[in-house]
Amino acid sequence: MVDLTRVIDPKEALDAVAVAATEWPIPERIGSDLPPVPQMAVEALLPAPLAGYVMDAAHRMVAPPEFVAVSLLVSLGALIGARCGVRPKVLDDWIVVPNLWGALISPPSKKKSPSMTDGIKPLNRLSAQAREKYSTAMETYDAEVEHFDVLMNTAKKAMGKAAESEFPDKMESARANIAALRDSKPQPPRLKRYTTNDATAEKIGELLMTSPQGLLTVRDELAGLLMSFDKSGHESDRAFYLEAWNGTDGHEIDRIGRGSLYIPNLALSVLGGIQPERLERYLDSAAKDVGNDGLLARFQLMVWPDSLGFEWRDGLPDKGLRDAVYKIFENLDDDDFMAAWGAEPADQFRRIPSFRLSAAAAAAFIAWDTKLQTEIMPTCPAVLQEHFGKYEKLVAGLALILDMAERASIGGMIGPIREGPMLRAIAWADFLSAHARRVYHLWMHPEVRAAQRLSEFLLQGKLPDPFTTADIQRKGWGGLGSPKQIVAALEFLESVGWIRPAPKPMGPTGGRPSTAWEVNPKIHRLNAKEEPTKPTKPANGGLNRFSRHSPSVCEDVFSDDDGIDFEDMQP
Repeated sequence: MVDLTRVIDPKEALDAVAVAATEWPIPERIGSDLPPVPQMAVEALLPAPLAGYVMDAAHRMVAPPEFVAVSLLVSLGALIGARCGVRPKVLDDWIVVPNLWGALISPPSKKKSPSMTDGIKPLNRLSAQAREKYSTAMETYDAEVEHFDVLMNTAKKAMGKAAESEFPDKMESARANIAALRDSKPQPPRLKRYTTNDATAEKIGELLMTSPQGLLTVRDELAGLLMSFDKSGHESDRAFYLEAWNGTDGHEIDRIGRGSLYIPNLALSVLGGIQPERLERYLDSAAKDVGNDGLLARFQLMVWPDSLGFEWRDGLPDKGLRDAVYKIFENLDDDDFMAAWGAEPADQFRRIPSFRLSAAAAAAFIAWDTKLQTEIMPTCPAVLQEHFGKYEKLVAGLALILDMAERASIGGMIGPIREGPMLRAIAWADFLSAHARRVYHLWMHPEVRAAQRLSEFLLQGKLPDPFTTADIQRKGWGGLGSPKQIVAALEFLESVGWIRPAPKPMGPTGGRPSTAWEVNPKIHRLNAKEEPTKPTKPANGGLNRFSRHSPSVCEDVFSDDDGIDFEDMQP
């Protein structure tokens, strides 16, 4: 019989705890381990002066160059838009429009927004110039309308007098004069649009009616756009954006209250930033509500680089590089560049002008696509197969963008898409594939994310020891709201030695005993890096319990060469 009156020695209690702690295994560390991504080789992936512009902006901001580069490429693709495309096949009428979708992923305050601003600055400059031209044209239009109104009023008075006249020919002359005036009625100028920041799908449809090249939708917080698709009354917006990714087709909108609209080219480019936590919430919601409908896969220029540490820098932008990039955008803004540089005109089979691939560029594209479809994709999980399956448009579109940018930098060049830009585009696909694996790591391993959340709360002492699933449910923590998520987190934490079950005895009223979970006291020392980490064991097809990326699974690069030498390529 236990003597409840005995005074327990504190030292004896500490020794008991120490003995109990020795019975626990050394827990494995749970960090935010993600598949690795390579550093960006800016000068290999971008031609001059784009590469210099990106490195200058990224250096001054202490930001990953990926953020500026992606924003710049999406802006260039939106500027070219549906005015011309590229034909990856020789005989087929398949045309790719370079309207690309980009996503910048990083924690808050990691220079996503300022990097995006630098990347779209040349396009915003064109928008500002267009507004100035529009303002001047509106002043001229207002004056012309005033003059027209005076003439029309005079003509109407003359017709009134002619009606009172006994001469029918005067009435006919007055009617003819009014008809001629109506034919010469001044038309309001059109504001050339390049971007929009916060517009409904209906309004974007109206803007695209007068913007046949397409538009760039820029969202500082991309999560807002993605979540808006699930709001009441916006159910059709998701389908609208999914179709707008193609960029090659017309689109008819019929509404009882708004009538019928016809969009010549439904082409949208999308660019925005998003935090990893919000991306996780979107992935959870998408998997639960609509499944994987391919929306995220359309963000082909999706980058999640490692964050950089803080460093104070203060320097002037390189004016020469900035002006050179501005000149590229100005040259590509000219609607005549397609025909002048060798684009084949639209015909009954092809709705828009298009560039062919040179023989060398076509050979490189065929070899890359064959390897992608037959060697790489079959070894990947289904979600990555879908994402990589859209890389054909990515590579073809990037080849067109990079080729046109090089031509614009030297004032133009006639001919098909060359091999150099195509090889750069293929190198981009290889580079972006690593970032895609990092993003879809969240999709494919929800149990790791749930375990990471629960482990943080255990380290903070926000649960009793032992605790039950009911204790977790009462907290209402994000990512641990459903029983399925909680069970997955508990099973994972048990497998890595953080917790162990401690069955409760049956209560006085009977009933089924519930399971409580004891917390390994060594987790706090592990977190303080006082204990060595246990070696991890591969599982789940090359991913260990931390879901570290295994280079043996879905890891083949898209290009056959270890490196691409661009020095000898002519611009």
